[in-house]
Amino acid sequence: MAPRHRKVFILHLSPRQSIGPNDLHALWSSACRTTDVGVSRNAPLLRDPSRPSYGLWASNSFDRAGAEKRLRMMLEARGYFFSLTGIIH
Repeated sequence: MAPRHRKVFILHLSPRQSIGPNDLHALWSSACRTTDVGVSRNAPLLRDPSRPSYGLWASNSFDRAGAEKRLRMMLEARGYFFSLTGIIH
């Protein structure tokens, strides 16, 4: 990610679900209302390697609460089962 970005959320999907990087970036961009964001796929977890995990990156000046609310609504509308964990810096 660009130096101005920091990981702000970790998204975990259910074991039978996944999302491509372009689709996730589009959702995250829409939730943040800017294209100045990034996404990454995390290494599988040792305790649950079948559960996909993604990093969501943003600049310091994004609207955390608004972006989280919008992303949750978009993921739910698309039928994803997920957990979204905020990272506090």
